[in-house]
Amino acid sequence: MIDKRDQDGRRQGGLSKLQGVLMAQDNKRSFMKGAAILSASTLIVKLLGLLFSIPLANFVAPEGMSHFYIAYNIFGLFLMLSTAGLPVAVSRMVGTAYAQGRRREADRVFSVAFWLFFLLGLFGCLVMFFGADQIAQWYSSPDSNYAIMALAPTLFFISLESSLRGYFQGRSNMVPTATSQIIEAVTKVIIGVGLAFYIIQNVSEDPDRWAAVGAIVGVSISAALGAMYLLGFKAVQSRRDKKEAWAEEPILTSRKQMLMSLIRFAVPITIGSCFLSLLDTVDGAILLQRLQDGAGLTQEMADWWNGTIGHARKFFDLPGAFVVPISTSLLPILSGAIASKNQRQVDKISSMALRVTLLIGVPSSVGMAIFARPICQLLLYNQPEVAEEAAPLLTMLSLAIAFSGLLFTTNAILQSFGRATRPVIDMAVGGVVKIVLSYVLIGIPQVAAMGSAISTVVSYVVMVVLNVFALRSSLPKMDSVVKTALPLVLASAVMGAVSYGAYWLLTWVVSPRVAVIPAILVAILVYALCAVLFRGVGYEDVAALPKGHTLARLLRMKPEEPPRRREAPLPAEELPLEKTVPSGAASEERKAPPARKAPSRGRGKYVPRHMR
Repeated sequence: MIDKRDQDGRRQGGLSKLQGVLMAQDNKRSFMKGAAILSASTLIVKLLGLLFSIPLANFVAPEGMSHFYIAYNIFGLFLMLSTAGLPVAVSRMVGTAYAQGRRREADRVFSVAFWLFFLLGLFGCLVMFFGADQIAQWYSSPDSNYAIMALAPTLFFISLESSLRGYFQGRSNMVPTATSQIIEAVTKVIIGVGLAFYIIQNVSEDPDRWAAVGAIVGVSISAALGAMYLLGFKAVQSRRDKKEAWAEEPILTSRKQMLMSLIRFAVPITIGSCFLSLLDTVDGAILLQRLQDGAGLTQEMADWWNGTIGHARKFFDLPGAFVVPISTSLLPILSGAIASKNQRQVDKISSMALRVTLLIGVPSSVGMAIFARPICQLLLYNQPEVAEEAAPLLTMLSLAIAFSGLLFTTNAILQSFGRATRPVIDMAVGGVVKIVLSYVLIGIPQVAAMGSAISTVVSYVVMVVLNVFALRSSLPKMDSVVKTALPLVLASAVMGAVSYGAYWLLTWVVSPRVAVIPAILVAILVYALCAVLFRGVGYEDVAALPKGHTLARLLRMKPEEPPRRREAPLPAEELPLEKTVPSGAASEERKAPPARKAPSRGRGKYVPRHMR
């Protein structure tokens, strides 16, 4: 007879498997929901960002925009030094704590991180403000000092925001992050553009320089408002959490241990992230220096080209920004799955993240390369000469869009596995390649500024290839990147041919910069249909989206049936349970049918475990 404890154990095993399946589905939905929320907010923010950057690009001369971009490059480096790795560490630690049911400990992680961010942000703000003159001199652009000073307070406010966003993202709540981003974008447009336009109209001495300063003041004010919103949201949430049952649970980890864990995990990520900002900063300095020393341009012309390639980089960042929400949503979900030791879920989430990244990145690269010229003409409508020179730069940079997205996603996956040092090494290698290529190519007069764009593409390719090789050892069952990309590349090729044909026909009726808008809409429609037709996306990908099942039915997509294969015999522990009667009723006991035999594998007759 089978022991009742064995029966209970088997039932519990079945329940745990069912719970695992349900948890995997919930986490998959959470990932897609979080990515969808952030992607939607990113779309809104980017559209509002265009209302900020496009007016500036059109009524501020490239020389003035050069000061703007220099300040942002310096700001980006300081921001990475202060906050790059810590939000990721906070998100990962909070996500892991919630997955393991240690919710109060997750709140303590945030408390420790908040004050650490506060001090780092304040220190970076002071260094950037009081060292603005020295920084501008090092950058070979002394007139950029006031723009750098105006952007310094932003560093402090964004540091506070980073701790709060990392906490909410760890709890898989992307709404506060999305809302704060929209608040910032709206405020930046209203105040930043308003101040810049006012200065252009009313300041006679060096108006372009001071217009850049006015726009940056708007950025600082918007960051302050975003931080205030997140602090208010956290205060309301804390009052609600105090009423929960887990609010009194013990905390086993001290603040010192949490601080050391945060720093230990954040430092490698910070170093790795700084490479990208450092590359932009060094590349900008090399560009200005080599255009003068190597290509023989004047200071004024070098500033003009720096502003022009800054425009191209701004447009290059637009589609790539939609991939960042994927890595942001991925980290806490994947960290929780790894902590729960659910390898099947880890493989699924990782493969889906790569697939969605390529789903966005590949057509963006193709579309931006094809329509670079009309896009520049559209966005730089008041600067036709700048648009003409920015277009070929954007065409070259667009080749790196897909690789840029893959870099963020693969970094997030490796960080989820605790392999935070590997992205650092890979980005360091890519950074060396970029600096060497930039120095050599920019100094060639026939190449000049194009050398910066070429080096950017090559460096991203190198970093992604190294990351993918590293992933294969951690996720051997993960879908192949090349295999996943092939149908999307084919769909993008068809999209490019059809949309460019539509664009060419439309130019007979309207101007090229107007014709590009309906051509882009045609491209989106054609790509969506081709991605489904060529099986670049599956039923599960669409079903995981909000209202995904309805959308899948409209697209006539069906769930994939698993391949039929002969199942291996169940082990004795999982054989169907037979009915038994109490041992005291032997006279009335019916004999249980003999246990189902399993293959002997050539070692004699099989004997069930309970009969041994």
